[in-house]
Amino acid sequence: MDNSERLCLEALKAAASAFRLGIEAQASENLVEFIDLLTPLVQNPIYPYREEMNTVLAELLAAQSRKDYLYVADLLEYELAKCLIGCERGNTTHGR
Repeated sequence: MDNSERLCLEALKAAASAFRLGIEAQASENLVEFIDLLTPLVQNPIYPYREEMNTVLAELLAAQSRKDYLYVADLLEYELAKCLIGCERGNTTHGR
């Protein structure tokens, strides 16, 4: 895992934790940081989880607009983290 992926995972975990604790402003800041760090990764045409990542991000945005912050935290911590960790390991058979 390179430094940008590590920073991305740290921002993801910070956002999930803040959403679980109900610290919406901090969670939103961490989420923006995560998305900023994630953007170059998913723009890479050989990134194996691009489609899955986009699907989960769409779910995440819908959950955030419903103010379902526990689901947002779950998506961050379990679904998006799997994509990042799978990429780190070079796993191309990962599925949701």
